[in-house]
Amino acid sequence: MFRFLLLVIGFSTALQIGSAEFAQACSCIADPYSKQYIYFTKTWYGTKRKWTCVYTCQDQRQQQVKITGTHEDWYTTDKGLEGICDGLRYINEYSTFKNDFVWMLDKAEHFDASDSSAAELKTWNKEKCR
Repeated sequence: MFRFLLLVIGFSTALQIGSAEFAQACSCIADPYSKQYIYFTKTWYGTKRKWTCVYTCQDQRQQQVKITGTHEDWYTTDKGLEGICDGLRYINEYSTFKNDFVWMLDKAEHFDASDSSAAELKTWNKEKCR
């Protein structure tokens, strides 16, 4: 009975580890400090932004490659979360230095490259993962 229990625990652990590796296959993660603006045009009716971010993408064979993705969007408001790299999560925290709430980087998460607005990531996904 004890051997059977160890076998079940070992098998379930192997499945969890395997599913974690599979979750990262065909996905990308952003370098949070790689964002660079190409242009930023602000008018009274909104802002047009174009920026790049560097992503580390992993295909089905677990091979990694760095891809620079280009993003472009138009915003009518400016609340602090406009123009961020895909997969980055921010939290709104109070800053005693600024005496106001600010957006702070919480974590970088793996995401499906086909959901990105960057054409470079979609092309990589089509060539390496589909």
